[in-house]
Amino acid sequence: ADRGWEDFTYWVSHDRKLARRIVRLIDDIERHPFEGLGKPEPLKHDLSGFWSRRITDEHRLVYAVEEGQLLIAQARYHY
Repeated sequence: ADRGWEDFTYWVSHDRKLARRIVRLIDDIERHPFEGLGKPEPLKHDLSGFWSRRITDEHRLVYAVEEGQLLIAQARYHY
C-alpha cells in the first residue's frame, strides 16, 4: 500500500491528468471491483489474488480487494 501511495503522489506532482485517471479508476473499482474501466484482469502466479487495470499503455493500477477493503499495490509501470 505504501508503494501505491508513493506512485499516486508521483503522478499528482508529475502528471495531473494521469492522477485524475487513477482517481476515476479507483472510484470505478469501489463500485465494481472486477469489471469496468481500464480492462480489469486477474493476475497470476506471484500476483495471484491481485487485479490489474490499465492507466495507460505503459502503466497499470494493481490492486486487491480484501474483506471489502481496497489495497492499491502499484500505480506506476507494468507489473
